[in-house]
Amino acid sequence: MEAQTATVATFKSPLYIAWEITHKCNANCLHCYSNSSSSADISNDLSTQEALSVIDQLAEAGLLILAFSGGEPMLRQDWRELVRHAVDQGLSVNIGTNGSSITAQIAQELKDLNVHSVTVSIDSHLPQVHDAFRKLPGLHQHAIKAVQRLVEVGVRVVVGFTPTKINWQHGWQVIELAYQLGADAVNLSEYVPAGRGTIDLALSPTQLRSVLEEWINLREVYQGRIQVIWHDCRVGMLVPESEQRKYVGCGAGRLVARILPDGTVTPCVFLPTPIGSFRQSQFSEIWNDSNLLRQFRERQSHIQGNCGQCEHLLTCGGCRAVAYAYSGGDPLAGDCHCWVKPELESSLIRLTEGEGLPV
Repeated sequence: MEAQTATVATFKSPLYIAWEITHKCNANCLHCYSNSSSSADISNDLSTQEALSVIDQLAEAGLLILAFSGGEPMLRQDWRELVRHAVDQGLSVNIGTNGSSITAQIAQELKDLNVHSVTVSIDSHLPQVHDAFRKLPGLHQHAIKAVQRLVEVGVRVVVGFTPTKINWQHGWQVIELAYQLGADAVNLSEYVPAGRGTIDLALSPTQLRSVLEEWINLREVYQGRIQVIWHDCRVGMLVPESEQRKYVGCGAGRLVARILPDGTVTPCVFLPTPIGSFRQSQFSEIWNDSNLLRQFRERQSHIQGNCGQCEHLLTCGGCRAVAYAYSGGDPLAGDCHCWVKPELESSLIRLTEGEGLPV
């Protein structure tokens, strides 16, 4: 219990926050966790002044990385002002985009604004698969051009890949494409049913494990050419006991959080449960006083199902967003995507080597 209390006390500020500054988007992706679209209602979005205050509060709280996302974040008119202010406040800024907004001029602006990195989503090496998945003809070519333009001006580029039942076997081709385009990194994000994303798109635990094993091997193949990274909350189960203190597992409400366009705060990008709002509270109050975040951080006696009975509860905790999606809305339920067994293979133990954020 003493170790548990000490662990909880360390989460004084988040490391990474994804801020959906708009839900306006020219695509209509099948797996969109924010339900973004061209018809999204923006009437209740934070004003420019409210948004600037959000940035001040995040910087004061000790946030390190702020990712502007959406929707398509550059469809918000004041995105330049928000990015500039975040950089001026000392935050490391990432922008997540489908690539359609990255003209040659915008690429240079991002460089001039000192943006740390831009994450461009590419779902497949096949244009027809990517465009059908995102319901926007020609978007694959826009994404390709976006990467090329950003590379040309010297902005760090991360290609983002999310495996689903549609594209899960296209991972190595996406890595090769990213390498050929000159990207700095390619990041694997686990698909979590949320927003418009349905459960039937999700990989089985066996398929998820297979994808991760493939990426572990590809990381070695591309060593020194392009950085191959991923994030999986279950990594903490795969390290020796002496190293487990370095891992917190699911970072929801511990190391990460999400902000919606209207200022609502949730524990992570895939978890819709609100824990507060910038229009009602200061960020420090939301982060420190939320009962749900307290339960996430303590874990013991709160998290249920297979996770609650697991010996790795404190170093993993299971994905709280997966728990929410499959339980009908309970973020404290078990994680049915779990693929780890007591007999750990050496290839999976190497999963820790590529652990990172998509920035």
